[in-house]
Amino acid sequence: MDTQHKYMEIVSWTIEQIKAGLFLPGARFLTEAQLTDRFSCSRQTVRRALEVLEQQGQVTRVQGSGTFIAEDDSPLASQRQRSMTVGMIFTYMDTYIFPSIVRGAGDALVKEGYSMQLLWTDNTVTGESAALRMMMEKKLDGLIVEPTRSALPCANIELYHMLAERGTPVIFIDSYYPELSIPHVALDDIQAGWMATTHLIEKGHRRIACILPHTNRQGHLRYLGHVKALREHALAIKEEDILWYSKENMDQLLSAGQLLDVLSPYSALLCYNDTIALQVMETLTKNGIHVPDQISIIGIDDSQAARYTHLTSIAHPASKLGEAAARLLMSMIDGKEGKSVLFAPHLVQRSTVSDHKEYNGYEPQ
Repeated sequence: MDTQHKYMEIVSWTIEQIKAGLFLPGARFLTEAQLTDRFSCSRQTVRRALEVLEQQGQVTRVQGSGTFIAEDDSPLASQRQRSMTVGMIFTYMDTYIFPSIVRGAGDALVKEGYSMQLLWTDNTVTGESAALRMMMEKKLDGLIVEPTRSALPCANIELYHMLAERGTPVIFIDSYYPELSIPHVALDDIQAGWMATTHLIEKGHRRIACILPHTNRQGHLRYLGHVKALREHALAIKEEDILWYSKENMDQLLSAGQLLDVLSPYSALLCYNDTIALQVMETLTKNGIHVPDQISIIGIDDSQAARYTHLTSIAHPASKLGEAAARLLMSMIDGKEGKSVLFAPHLVQRSTVSDHKEYNGYEPQ
């Protein structure tokens, strides 16, 4: 196919996509690089196609920002062309984080006239695939997604590429897939891990264990923060101090015999979140191990359960995360560039961390 036919192929394809509603007015169009890859052609051919599309009034090119699908000058016309609906996909619907995130996002979206469509994945690749496909069948202005098993390579990367090709703005929340150039809104998990470990060290603890998930990026980042704190205090980094878990082996890890044996050399424990911390505390208490006299424990999230049980924890700004994600997504729907947002953690001190005494852990039962 010669160059003239090639650039007209791009023009025709683009017009068909716009007519089918796959690129909404005002949405960001594919980049030159994406079009080059899709049509296996040169940048020159792509630029010629974009020139024609701009001349026909199909797209608008903004220097330094990219190419956008053309829209009417009338704000009311632009509003009618939008669905005023945003999709949200989460791993679980019943965790203590989820309601606060949705509340924060919902308040921000409703104020601007948007409604929400909610789906969940059960933290499985197939669940995420099904949720993304269902969302793609709806007329949505944008999508907020909590990634599934984000420490693993993204198995649904082609679906995210399809969303990008359609011009659908996407925001990741709470975590992200590093292989995708999609902005995310999250807690600064490295800082959270550093802050928790630093607090334990400042309390005199030197033998500190961690329980972290190996499939979630948050766990990996909190591990980096933990390591950073150890290095700053010239403490040894030992593989055996980290208990990596998955949802499949969590029950086995929390079995009384194994847990007591593993934790017996340590005076302090950093848990991935409050749920794990409270499960560990329950197991230890049932077996006569007293927190914090025999082992100090710190969680992350500052959940309502943490407040009831006096658990020392690093606060997770769930509601603010939801609000920030919604506002970022709405700005991207308006054609603005999306930039990632990290929230600084803060420590909430309660009674499950004490000053380290002369003991070094406890004797296993």
